[in-house]
Amino acid sequence: MKRCLAAFAIAASLYAPVARANDALEAEVRAYAPVFSLAKVCDIRISEATSSDHRAMLEAVKSDPNADKLAYRLHYEAQTAYIKARDGGQRVTFCKDFIAANSQYAKARFTAVVEDLMSDVSTSVQKAIAHNVCGAPPVKLSKADWKPYAQIKQMLQNEQKLAKKNAETNGWNVTEETTAVTEQFCAAVKTR
Repeated sequence: MKRCLAAFAIAASLYAPVARANDALEAEVRAYAPVFSLAKVCDIRISEATSSDHRAMLEAVKSDPNADKLAYRLHYEAQTAYIKARDGGQRVTFCKDFIAANSQYAKARFTAVVEDLMSDVSTSVQKAIAHNVCGAPPVKLSKADWKPYAQIKQMLQNEQKLAKKNAETNGWNVTEETTAVTEQFCAAVKTR
């Protein structure tokens, strides 16, 4: 009996690393699949590092039928949750919550664009934008700062028009969509 138990213990120890590898793959699938599933509909920009990790995870999933089924199920669940929220008039809230919960893997595309722009302008332009759009304290601009300030304001107006057009086309709440763009913009400005 002891010999049988010893043989079982050795056999179990041989399979333990495989189980941990599958657990690691499962964790990756649970992390990345919903983010990539909702990237387009929630306007998510995925970092290059996350994209390459996702590609590696997809290659590993191909050889593991359980992970493949899990990825499919998570994609289906993410899409179903999004459609339910969208049809219930909660699209913006759903996407905001989803992006906040998964911010280590993704962020809203518009926020990423604003952060890129803000890194290229002076502090006074950043503060002026924060004042004009987000209600921060006022600041004076130099003549040199007016052009980048105007460009950023124009970009915000274009994004709001696009959000309005998308909302009207898809039957979403126009006010919620345009407000979400402004909130995203202000969140990006505050992170600077």
